[in-house]
Amino acid sequence: MARLARPEVHDLNLEIAAGTYAGYKSVNKFGRAPSGGQTTATDVWDRANATPTQQIWTAPTQARVHAIVSTDDTDGKTGAPSSVGARTLRVYGLTSWDTAEVSEDITLDGTTAVNTTNSYVIIHRMKVLTKGGTAVNAGTISATAATDGTVTASIVIGQGQTQMAIYGIPSTQTAYVTGYYGSAIQAAAACRGSVELFVNPEPDAELTRFLVKHTNGWDTTATNYIHHKFEPYFKVAGPAIIKVQTISSAADTDFSAGFDLVLVDN
Repeated sequence: MARLARPEVHDLNLEIAAGTYAGYKSVNKFGRAPSGGQTTATDVWDRANATPTQQIWTAPTQARVHAIVSTDDTDGKTGAPSSVGARTLRVYGLTSWDTAEVSEDITLDGTTAVNTTNSYVIIHRMKVLTKGGTAVNAGTISATAATDGTVTASIVIGQGQTQMAIYGIPSTQTAYVTGYYGSAIQAAAACRGSVELFVNPEPDAELTRFLVKHTNGWDTTATNYIHHKFEPYFKVAGPAIIKVQTISSAADTDFSAGFDLVLVDN
């Protein structure tokens, strides 16, 4: 049977995701604050939880080596039991605010910290590459910056990768945000709140000045999910940090959020 010719593709989003165009990259960034949405501002990331462990994410003060470690010794250990959890991990981030994203692979050693080879100004994603037979990751895996002692990224037990609605853009690239979203997924009755898109336009100069760029609201008695599309797309020139934040009328609201963008080389 003759093979049919491949049809022409006119879906630009598909072509960018497929890597058809050099210098263009699609990014889908999602996060979750597990029972972590509070009555004060909460960044949507893994360490914003019911404790709350850390509501506001903090970047290292400069490029830092990060210690990668688990709270469970079976993540990476080769003794008994033999690596039933995560074994290897890939870290994604920026080594400076003037260079594109890089990645490196880490072989875990349980509760013994393993340092990254690179120094990072931001780690905005980690994911488990290989694992044992029982769990994707048996413990919480964190990346802690040397000297500063700040946790830049974290993987919740059993999730296999970070869930942080936070992303760094270097000066060599421009982000075009196509939209953002948020959802209260296990909220108290009659719970309501806001979801906001924030940008820090000068992380190379200072790390805490985030500007609100868009605000929306949710209400579990009406609409507990919002999705805002930018038409035209919202341009964010690097260097910059993009993040999503929520405030809830009830403490310990389980909240998820994220944003989508096209990253273009300058």
